[in-house]
Amino acid sequence: MSALATRERSPGGAERRGQAEPSAERLFEPKGPTLEDSILDTWRELATADHVTCPVCSGELSRSGACEHCGSELT
Repeated sequence: MSALATRERSPGGAERRGQAEPSAERLFEPKGPTLEDSILDTWRELATADHVTCPVCSGELSRSGACEHCGSELT
């Protein structure tokens, strides 16, 4: 899994210059699958299988979207 870190913006900096708010800059690029990638992969696998590996606890996630081990759900 990965996270996104951004720099804090100075208060009112863009408004004072009359510019639109600049987009957040990434401090680093993820070096592996992101949480989004993992969840999307799980949904794709569930489309073709009755049970897949839970992305939270590695238990068994059923097609109903609920993990039989930890109780997490995909909705």
